[in-house]
Amino acid sequence: MADVRAALPRFAFSRRDPGALLALAEKRRRQGAGIRVLALGGQPRDRVYCAQLLAEAAGDAFVQIDLALAAADPADEKAALEKLSAFARTAPVTVFIDGAETLFARSDAPPGGRAKLLGDYLRRTLVTLTGGVVLGMPERVDPDYDRLPALDMEVTFRAPSGHVIAGRPILLPAHTVDEALLPAHNFAVEIEGVDVGLCAVSAPRLLAGPYSEFDFDPARQGIAGFAALDPALREHWPTVTLRRGVTQSRLFYEWKKAQSQGKPLRRDVRIRQLDWPGVRVVNTWRLTNCWARRWTGPPFDARNVAVAEEEIELYYEDVAWE
Repeated sequence: MADVRAALPRFAFSRRDPGALLALAEKRRRQGAGIRVLALGGQPRDRVYCAQLLAEAAGDAFVQIDLALAAADPADEKAALEKLSAFARTAPVTVFIDGAETLFARSDAPPGGRAKLLGDYLRRTLVTLTGGVVLGMPERVDPDYDRLPALDMEVTFRAPSGHVIAGRPILLPAHTVDEALLPAHNFAVEIEGVDVGLCAVSAPRLLAGPYSEFDFDPARQGIAGFAALDPALREHWPTVTLRRGVTQSRLFYEWKKAQSQGKPLRRDVRIRQLDWPGVRVVNTWRLTNCWARRWTGPPFDARNVAVAEEEIELYYEDVAWE
């Protein structure tokens, strides 16, 4: 392993100054050398950023596959990789394979069935592609160089974003990668795992104790702290309002009714944001230990034709972006 690694050109890459990396990649292209990069260090977004820069500089299409998101059947994953390889041979493509540590991490034990099947396939196939290949592997993983596909260059991130170096935070780079905007109309809400079919949700808020506009921290104080709060501060406790069309389900009404004569009935609520087609979950916010502040039934007006709606307003202790 040491001999293989020693033979690799080493390069340290900073997100804030990508010019040197692009210049090196362009020099290798002019020399007719392939770009096989073992990307170490930094957060996942740093590895994606590196691969996108290489694809953009080469004028290639960018294809990403995440091996950490394992399918149920490795044979299905291999079939997907075969389709990807077929596509990569039809057009100039930079292929970014993240999660490579799931196949190529060094271990005293022999590689498992999935690692051997997919690892052997990639080892044979990637050397036949004419485009660039970037293998994304975290900093703290010891790669098994004997099982890796052929590598031409090793890249490390000397200033991974989000870390603190010499006591000073690393700022976001001026050059950022464009990301697709996400919709606000495609979402799903679950209460204790049950989809409740909402038509609107107010925006959740995260309070940070004395560093926020209010001198309390709901996540730390909990419902006991709420009961002890001054009434003026209690009005500022974070709430979220769920609104939906009235059906014969009495979930919201019974929630408030159940706690009106005793201890609050607390439940977790998850707000799942979907992509534009409304199929894939792209973000999830979990509101923990919610209890009902009020329930409001539908108004009726014979002069207007509208859907009858009900609302429930919930207190919550904390919000987590999962």
